[in-house]
Amino acid sequence: MSIEDLRLERRGDRWRIAVDEVYPTDRADLWSACTDLHRLRRWMADYRGDLRLGGRWEAMSDGEVWGAGTVTACEPMEGFTSTWEVEGEPSSTLVVRLEDAEGGTRLVLEHDGMTGAFYSAGWAVYLGMLADHVVAPTREDLASVGFETRFSPARERWAPRVAAAGLD
Repeated sequence: MSIEDLRLERRGDRWRIAVDEVYPTDRADLWSACTDLHRLRRWMADYRGDLRLGGRWEAMSDGEVWGAGTVTACEPMEGFTSTWEVEGEPSSTLVVRLEDAEGGTRLVLEHDGMTGAFYSAGWAVYLGMLADHVVAPTREDLASVGFETRFSPARERWAPRVAAAGLD
């Protein structure tokens, strides 16, 4: 997964990103990596709540909630839709779909309604960490060490692309 694979577009004063990536694992494993609270903790963030249809979830770092949402659609092993809520920002929508693909399972992610173009750098980092997690699912340090180490370089790589497109 590289930041260059993300598609970014401006929609009024909001942003939409889309990416699809094939992970070398089966659908059940990728679904678990994206919806099991214990596995999410290993590669993305500490989550609590209910990731089933109608469920409410929260994402935390160092015990502080930084994001929340409600699962508005869910078809196990196929995909889900959730609101994405960050304090001080309008709600946005996250859609994740899984598809069979040669060599594994394709994850298609769309995040629509974001307030900043640099969410794309964050998603590039998270999806890269997901790739690392799929290869080494018992590794515990990806979420704590991985994001902080990878985000600044990803943001720097993305900045010229945003500026060249007049998107900043």
